[in-house]
Amino acid sequence: LRFRLTVTGTVYADGSYNTPASDFAEMLPAVDGLEPGDVLVVGEDGKLARSTQPYQPTVVGVYSTRPGFVGGQPAEGELEGHIPLAVVGVVPVKASAENGPIRPGDLLVASSIPGHAMKAGPNPPVGTVIGKALEPLTEGTGVIRMLVVLQ
Repeated sequence: LRFRLTVTGTVYADGSYNTPASDFAEMLPAVDGLEPGDVLVVGEDGKLARSTQPYQPTVVGVYSTRPGFVGGQPAEGELEGHIPLAVVGVVPVKASAENGPIRPGDLLVASSIPGHAMKAGPNPPVGTVIGKALEPLTEGTGVIRMLVVLQ
């Protein structure tokens, strides 16, 4: 197996890349005050914001806690006003059991609690599903692992 890095920064590998993190995130502009695990929507200004209503159709994903891969990140420095939006993989998400207990395999959508997901129930509207629960939440609110599956 070989690993090669060119002078332009392109990386080549003949094997696997391993990381303890488990999602791919994209750096996107966002409003202030967001937290990892928040369910996010795209606002009219094009910035990411916390979800605020059940089945919100502008939902785009979750604020990544610790992304394994980051797209849109400059080679040097940080992007001010940008956060990592988990678009693929497994990520912790704030959740609520307001629409019934969440079981592994349940589809998740935005809830009425800002920044939280809830069980979708049967036939959620197109464009509202953010993922599949990988852990249960029987009551109240908490943080569970979710596989990001935008639908």
